[in-house]
Amino acid sequence: MSPMPDRMSDHWWWRPGVRPGRRLLVWHILVDDQQDVHSIVRECQDKLAPLDGLDLIPAEWLHMTTQIIGFGDEIPQTEIDAMIEAAGKRLAELPPITVQLGRLLFHPEVVMLGIDPPRALDPVRAAVRDAVAETVTVHQLDDWPEWTPHLSVAYSHDDGPAAPVIEALAERPSPRPLVVRDVQLVAQLRTGRLYHWERLATVPLGG
Repeated sequence: MSPMPDRMSDHWWWRPGVRPGRRLLVWHILVDDQQDVHSIVRECQDKLAPLDGLDLIPAEWLHMTTQIIGFGDEIPQTEIDAMIEAAGKRLAELPPITVQLGRLLFHPEVVMLGIDPPRALDPVRAAVRDAVAETVTVHQLDDWPEWTPHLSVAYSHDDGPAAPVIEALAERPSPRPLVVRDVQLVAQLRTGRLYHWERLATVPLGG
């Protein structure tokens, strides 16, 4: 993940196995009721809105991808149920975690907000990954071993210089708190230039 890419590129290429209508099971941290988070995202998006080539992520679809599991048509319901139960037991042992959201991260395909401390949410991801490894036969854990926690603000759909994007956010936003009280299992779809999902389970931290 480059802090300052030279160019932007199209995020919306089709990843292996992904196709219209195929559901991808993912653990997300969602931020529905966190007004501080929505405020900092709006601040960034207002600065990016005049630029061409970017898709600003609607508030209802803001998310922090925590772990991709695999495709829903390859995972039986019994394994999904067992995974939710296993995640619940592990996450119940963790207290809610508050981090500061506001560190800008730039990737050729995405503009993101990172967290401080940067590794504060690693126990949440470890709990989820252990639950997946214990219960799911066909999964994508090996394909995504590293994690930089981030909330995406905008996706690029064009190929062009990154300088205007970086310059638009030259004045860094003031950090805002993000409180992680639960993790959501979703069945995610891509429609056009948008990720959206059906929520399958909400698993709280701290029981």
